Amino acid sequence: MQRYTVEMKTKYVIALLFLALLMPSCASLRNYDYTVEELNLSRSNLKRIPSYIKRCKNLRSLNLERNHIKHIPAWVSSLDSLKEINLNHNQLRLTKADIRHLAKVERLLMMENGIEKLPGNVGILQCKTLVLMRNKLSSLPESFGDMKQINNVVLYENRFESIPDCIGRLKTLRQIDFYKNHIKEIPEFMGNLENLEQIYLSFNEIERIPDTLRNLKKLKYFYIHHNNLKFLPEWIAEMDSIQRFGVGYNQLLELPNLAKMKSLYEFDCEHNLLDECPWNLVEKPGMEILVIRDNYFKLTLEEELHLDTLGIIY
Repeated sequence: MQRYTVEMKTKYVIALLFLALLMPSCASLRNYDYTVEELNLSRSNLKRIPSYIKRCKNLRSLNLERNHIKHIPAWVSSLDSLKEINLNHNQLRLTKADIRHLAKVERLLMMENGIEKLPGNVGILQCKTLVLMRNKLSSLPESFGDMKQINNVVLYENRFESIPDCIGRLKTLRQIDFYKNHIKEIPEFMGNLENLEQIYLSFNEIERIPDTLRNLKKLKYFYIHHNNLKFLPEWIAEMDSIQRFGVGYNQLLELPNLAKMKSLYEFDCEHNLLDECPWNLVEKPGMEILVIRDNYFKLTLEEELHLDTLGIIY
């Protein structure tokens, strides 16, 4: 017993000495906490956001990806410098309180959390970018349309069968991404989102492009491949702002004269039902990428060699 007591006392003294040696480092760490601007705690097996982070008053970016976090503590809202928080691959069970605590963050990433429904107060978010890809959402609360500063909304690979009406109120929206859902039509109100620059609607069940989209004078990227389109409207050729246009894997029989699109430099129409090669696009000045393979038209050996020299994918 005496020997055991002596050993315990010895270990206790050694532990005290070890802590004493560490004290300057701990003090430095505390000072460092106040100045750190980026913090990466991804893959740290966290069940909650560590409370010591609230001392990081200059923190701008917080990466909490691939942990087991379910809720957001109230003190997060006191981090006035925090602009971005990455909560991808966690176990979020969002409540109205969680939304309030995240309200001031500008870039909010919540990919792959199994989220089935957003709280009704989501409209108080002040974020410019909101990433909710690969969740289980099939609808959005009406307040979603109250986000007055939102530029980018990513709802890639969820369970939407239609684009919710509240999206039509997001007048500052520049990018919308509904890739890999079950959307059957593009609503008319999309044409009223005059600041839209990028539309991603591929891998859905869309059959037509509404005429209202011709009002989108700032549209640069329009991807609608892997849908059920049977034709493209003639007015699409007048969309001089479009630079990248993807309509592959549809059921198109013919194309309008897309060579008139002044800014177009990338076009993909592979795997459709075209029986004529779009030579006007092949010869269009400024074309950088043109994918026309797997259609019904046949090419002579001479034509194939010509396309090879131009770098066309046929």
